[in-house]
Formats: sequence, structure tokens, C-alpha cells
Amino acid sequence: RWLIIGAFVGAFAAIVVVAGVTIINRIETGRWEVPDKGDFMRVASGRPRPASKTIFLARQPLELVPGVDDAPRGVSSVLANAANKPMKLPGWKGNNATWSKLVACVREQFHPFDVTVTDERPLHEDFVLVAVGGKPADLGIKDKRIGGLAPFNGEVIPVPVVYAFSAALRHDVRAICETIAMEVAHAYGLDHGYECKDVMTYLTGCGAKKFVDKEVRCGEKKARDCEGGTPTQNSYKHLISVLGSRSRP
Repeated sequence: RWLIIGAFVGAFAAIVVVAGVTIINRIETGRWEVPDKGDFMRVASGRPRPASKTIFLARQPLELVPGVDDAPRGVSSVLANAANKPMKLPGWKGNNATWSKLVACVREQFHPFDVTVTDERPLHEDFVLVAVGGKPADLGIKDKRIGGLAPFNGEVIPVPVVYAFSAALRHDVRAICETIAMEVAHAYGLDHGYECKDVMTYLTGCGAKKFVDKEVRCGEKKARDCEGGTPTQNSYKHLISVLGSRSRP
């Protein structure tokens, strides 16, 4: 069951629960459609796990298979309905200059936190895989407006695979960068924030977004409690708590 839940930079979102994980979809559109609070599907909590402290932006073609997230092995919970067949993504089709700007933008988003953003495959096996490129149709998704996907259960998901469909987002650096920041942060346990300056929001009209050091209500069309029942979240402090702060030179 797909549920519409938010909009951001001319985008809206949907969620579906697959094998105990909520899948967050960012969908590009000219409208803002969100459901009532009752349409937000909550999932059972899992065992606490440490967060992966490397974010790997993969621009190369990828072959991924459905299952419990395992980034090093290309296993993705988002593909749970793919009937156990591999799914192929074509990779980044933009130019090198735009890619360099995108990597720099994502690094800036996560700069306050003790996490490495790289576009070179890590030598270790504890990382977040961000599949950058292609369109939702590459994964068998019919809705052409989807711009990103991520698993979500309100807690840290170990070695997750998230998606940013750069072709669907027309290779726009800011749109892809903020999509990546939101989708990765969902895998780190962050809900949608009801604050226009926060990168976790779907509110529009206030320029570029980042993780803000402010207690805010969660929500899409209107404010609500956050995943787990807490009244507010602080996206900046949440990432400090799961990743730590970057050491100053």
C-alpha cells in the first residue's frame, strides 16, 4: 500500500512498509499532496545498531538484489517486492563537473558530523550505499515522479542502501544533494521535520536546507508527533548523537 506523505522543492513523498521497514519515496511533482496523520505507517523497533560512518556516493552502474539491507553486497530492503531478481541501475549520466559539485554539496551537508562522504568505494564493509543515477523505472517503479527512496524505521539501519534518481531530478545539484541528505538521514533514524529550513522537511519557499539545531515538530502537511511518539526532533543533535561531531583541527 503506497501512501502520499509530503512535498519538497516541488516534490512529494510516499511510504510503504516492507518486511518491517518503512520505505520513503521522494516524488517530484508540481503539487503538494499529503495525507492525514493516520496514514503514516509506523513499524516495530529493531535492536539498536551503531551507525555506519561512511557515506558512499556510487555513480557507477549497479546491480542490486532484494533482502535485508547489506550495502557492501548490494542487498536492498527497498527492493523487497522485486521477486528475488536482480535490479540494475544505469548510474550517473551527468557530467563530471556537476558530479564534483554534488559530492561537495553532500559533504557540506554532513560536515558537522563524524562521518566520511566519498565517491570511492570504501575498502571496509561498514558504509551507507547511495545509489545515484537513473529513474524509478529502472527498479520497476511505474511512477516517473519518484526522486528518491530510503528504508526507515525510526532507528539506525545498519549498512543501508538508499537511492537518488538523478535523471528524474534532471541532474539538479541542489535537488539531488538535499534528496541524498534526507534519504541518508532517514536511514539514520530521522523523521520528517515540520520546519522549512530543515533538510528533513517537505515545506517549501525558504531556500537551501540543512540539518538545523532546533527542536521542531515532525510532520508533512501539518505538525504531528515524531516516529516513536516523541513530540519533537532536532535533526542536528540527532546526527551528533548517532555519528558524533567532527573533530576540529
